[in-house]
Amino acid sequence: MGKKIDKVWSEIEKGILSITTLLMTFMLVGNAVSRYFFSKSWGFSEEAGRLAIVVMTFVGISYAARKGMHIEMSGFYDMMPERYQRVLTIIINIVTTIVMLISTYLSFQYVVHLYQIGEVSSILRIPLYLVMSFIPLGFFLAAVRYFIDFINVTFKRV
Repeated sequence: MGKKIDKVWSEIEKGILSITTLLMTFMLVGNAVSRYFFSKSWGFSEEAGRLAIVVMTFVGISYAARKGMHIEMSGFYDMMPERYQRVLTIIINIVTTIVMLISTYLSFQYVVHLYQIGEVSSILRIPLYLVMSFIPLGFFLAAVRYFIDFINVTFKRV
């Protein structure tokens, strides 16, 4: 059951990232073409592009954690004996889980604040808490992924 949920969520993440990337690309290119040929700029395109970057960044955190595509410097790690690599991996995964959970909490407080004050984007008038909700969601899903990795490495037979 867990693997099926994980697969479905992975597809949702890929879909969100793909659609956001395509929409942002078409919108920004369309704005550049409109500006060049018609001397008219789409006022909303830059704002929508910034909002799309937020979505892509924080859904991307979760997706990168799932795929193990995060930045790592492995020179020192690769020179270590396998036993120490395992211990270091356990430490890295639990510390990263804690950092992601703290980030989830703080960003959730920020989203609640945006909701309470009724902040909207300047041109599109989109409630900002809707877009910014992707921040704690991305952090939380990354925390879950690192915790799963922690469990897998910790209880893996040596």
